[in-house]
Amino acid sequence: MTGWKEWAVAEVVEASDFQTYVQDQVVQVYADAGARGSALGTAVADGMVSYLEDTNSVEVYYSAAWNSISNPGDITAVTAGTGLTGGGTTGAVTLNADYTAIGSAVNISLAQVTDVTASASEVNILDGVTATSTELNILSGGTVTTSELNYLGGVSSDIQTQLDGKVSETNGAVTTAAATATVVRNITLSTASPGTADGSDGDVWLVYTP
Repeated sequence: MTGWKEWAVAEVVEASDFQTYVQDQVVQVYADAGARGSALGTAVADGMVSYLEDTNSVEVYYSAAWNSISNPGDITAVTAGTGLTGGGTTGAVTLNADYTAIGSAVNISLAQVTDVTASASEVNILDGVTATSTELNILSGGTVTTSELNYLGGVSSDIQTQLDGKVSETNGAVTTAAATATVVRNITLSTASPGTADGSDGDVWLVYTP
């Protein structure tokens, strides 16, 4: 579409010029989008302007569609809230965040876990535990201190099983002990005396009277 043309006095206005320079460039008024579609059909071109009475909107035709330029949206302003600055009512607006203010708003006090040395993985074991969980209820009325709780750092399985394993290691057989060595291989506590086949060199047998 050509934008503008100046005619000379007494110059004949050709039909094509009238269509291009006048008809296609005036603000066309229609009752609604349906009426506009019926009137124009496919006779549309980029740059056409129309006014729709039902929505009081001015629209321009481009990119194969009618696009509103008077009522593009319903946002009238962007207002900066808590911890924010900037905003505006027209054009492109920017909001700036005050990280100090935002940080203080979401800060969580960790005073209650002071001196806890458990790792993140160990603490994550509590994931999913609620205030009504049986696991937490057994602590009701407990007097265990933070230092005592820290003794559990590194626990990865049943404590009794780990203790039994340590006893087994301490009371295990020393296969390299010689007949005359003073190394204690096994310690047995019994109410009866040992038999000739009840031990090996280095074993200790303790007899007690019940």
